Amino acid sequence: MHDYLLLSEVAEIARTSVDSVRSWVRSGRLRSVKPGRRRLIRREELEKFLARDGLTERRIADTAGDESA
Repeated sequence: MHDYLLLSEVAEIARTSVDSVRSWVRSGRLRSVKPGRRRLIRREELEKFLARDGLTERRIADTAGDESA
């Protein structure tokens, strides 16, 4: 079974707002499914998106900065 995330969880992982995540979905940059009222994103899709758009490196850099504090 696939691991699905809520938009709020995606926003937390990507260190951005839920509105940004919605924008990525609307523009087609990030694929999602809507089985009912909730919009969900497969973890695989998020990982591909973050790697493709270079956001993984930003998250790693941000995390490294947090550890030094």
